[in-house]
Amino acid sequence: MLGTILILLGVIDWLTTLLGVHYLGAAELNPLFASMVNSNILGYSGIKLAAAVLVGFLFYKGYVIEKAAGISSHLGKVFLETGYLTSLMFLTFVVANNALAIVSLL
Repeated sequence: MLGTILILLGVIDWLTTLLGVHYLGAAELNPLFASMVNSNILGYSGIKLAAAVLVGFLFYKGYVIEKAAGISSHLGKVFLETGYLTSLMFLTFVVANNALAIVSLL
């Protein structure tokens, strides 16, 4: 479930970015993707969606391994939960920023 939330936020980020940039005249602020979103939409989409799925899957597998019998690491659990919450907060901020940009351009 937790990995699914990150994947969903990644897809919403991708969708709102495309909507804002291609239909409403917004600009991509991420310097790694700024030129790609305008010149190679298929490549941008592939990288963005693959990254969202990969991150969600890695957190899912991390939680599965952490819950496995015989594996108990407090530091590992703290690291996993901190990474997940940081990713969740960052993606939530990005999606909220994209939504506000779209609303301001309408």
